[in-house]
Amino acid sequence: MTKAYSYIRFSTPEQAQGDSLRRQVAKAEAWARERGLILDDSHRDLGISAYHGRNRTTGALGSFLQMVEVGKIEQGSFLIVESLDRLSRETVIDAATQLFALIQAGVVVVTLSDSQEYSATRLRQDWTPLVISLAVMARAHDESRVKSERVGEAWRQKKVAARAEGKPLTPRCPEWLEVRDGKFIPRRDRVKIVHRIFRETIEGFGRREIVCRLNGEGIPSFKAGENRKKPSIGWQTSSVAKIVQNRAVLGEYQPHTGTIKRATGSLTATRSKNTIPE
Repeated sequence: MTKAYSYIRFSTPEQAQGDSLRRQVAKAEAWARERGLILDDSHRDLGISAYHGRNRTTGALGSFLQMVEVGKIEQGSFLIVESLDRLSRETVIDAATQLFALIQAGVVVVTLSDSQEYSATRLRQDWTPLVISLAVMARAHDESRVKSERVGEAWRQKKVAARAEGKPLTPRCPEWLEVRDGKFIPRRDRVKIVHRIFRETIEGFGRREIVCRLNGEGIPSFKAGENRKKPSIGWQTSSVAKIVQNRAVLGEYQPHTGTIKRATGSLTATRSKNTIPE
């Protein structure tokens, strides 16, 4: 029996809080129901960008493409997407190559936003839908490229200000600091704890002993102070090690580039004013 597969993707975790997932799922289910087809909606790349093809290389789309390549997806099956930009936001030549490979493998690609069906049978008789597909893919790539350039320039300006004026790049900072009015401000109570941990380390006390002392005196850990739902969170050897090994205590800040999930590379370290605990 012919089967339909839906592919759902959005770029950032924040979009999970919106309507993107529900909308894409509902549209795919409605289309399959109207055709009387079984729908497999397990192929999802939630919070994965398609600008550099990460969904194609490491995501759920990559798994689907491999299944097509080895013949696990039968010819005549449907791949349902909201729009072609869900499949790819890479350059037109890369995005088109991927689309053509699916079509040549016998998969019918359905785009719900414009009610297009891209199949080998149809395109051999009428190639005009390809013009539409190229325009959609070009627009998707250009949108992502412009956004990337704007965001990149904004971060470059922030880095310049950070180096020249000591302005924080983001509100995130070491746990013994806070950002207030665009400046790093020491949290005096926590700075005292940092000083104590270093002093006791220099005196020869191990991490376990330092942890026992802090917990024994009922001194709340930094995590406990930030998590009101779990005030019982105590000091751990890992939290002490993080403080001792963190070069931020020297005033050093090491920004990174990459996705919001994990860093993929580092930039030159910078020093910012007011970052050294006093």
